[in-house]
Amino acid sequence: MKSFFHENVLKEILKSEDDPQNINNFISKEDCNELLELRKSIKNKMVDREESTKVAFNFEQSDISKKLKKKVEEKIGEFYVNDFEPHFITTRFPLRLHVDTGKNPNDTIYKNVVIPLEFVYQNENENKKKPNTMIFKNKWYDRSALFTKKTSDNYDFIIKDSLGNFVDITNIHNFKKKIDEKENEEIVYEGNKFFVNKIFKDYITMLSKTKRYNIRTDKHIINKSNFDKNIYEKYMSHQPYEDCQGLELDKALEWNVGNLIYWDRIRIHSSDNFLKNNIFSKTAIALFTSKTRTN
Repeated sequence: MKSFFHENVLKEILKSEDDPQNINNFISKEDCNELLELRKSIKNKMVDREESTKVAFNFEQSDISKKLKKKVEEKIGEFYVNDFEPHFITTRFPLRLHVDTGKNPNDTIYKNVVIPLEFVYQNENENKKKPNTMIFKNKWYDRSALFTKKTSDNYDFIIKDSLGNFVDITNIHNFKKKIDEKENEEIVYEGNKFFVNKIFKDYITMLSKTKRYNIRTDKHIINKSNFDKNIYEKYMSHQPYEDCQGLELDKALEWNVGNLIYWDRIRIHSSDNFLKNNIFSKTAIALFTSKTRTN
């Protein structure tokens, strides 16, 4: 694959590539709780959708965030955050196959960093399996992407249907046209039912004014090797099986509250299907780090 990054930048990116890491007890439970309180206190930098909520923060805005940056740098070395701000992310639908390489060919991208803070279970009396981040051996040296054979023009969103199931809408503008003239009635769209009222229409209108950051592509599939079906059933059933063609799992990194998890930003990765394991949502800090500052 031809590299998206400029030649000298790519050389630096390649120098820093290493194995994924999962460090237990990186920060204390008390630190996790303090960071969750920081998240609650931030009101003006939130992107809230049905499938996830992101809350941006600045390392300099509190003692606990300053402490966190120092601790992370002690492990991975000095870094900058050029793509997005440091953020808390709460996911209610598993992240699908993607890569966080950014959009800047001059950016010496470095590590994805995740620090789990909290899991919420559907039923506290049922199993409490932990979620995983799935890291694949496959690498991607192009701009940020969501990997699927079901491609679109980057106006795709995950929304809930009338039964509370998450549905992949590949073109939110087409969906909006379908509901524009509806009011307080149920419609069927590509086999799924949606109840259309003012609140729902306002939400879809908001989404329609947003373009996804990632391109949506199937160019990650470069061979005809079938993905391991046992691994697929155990971890990846939220993703269409055909999207996994040619992929090879490197590690399933188990989440524990307070861990430090990191991997190269050129690695294809995803969540596991935590919904089938009694998890309603999970919250973590996410950092897309770089070795040089570009902004």
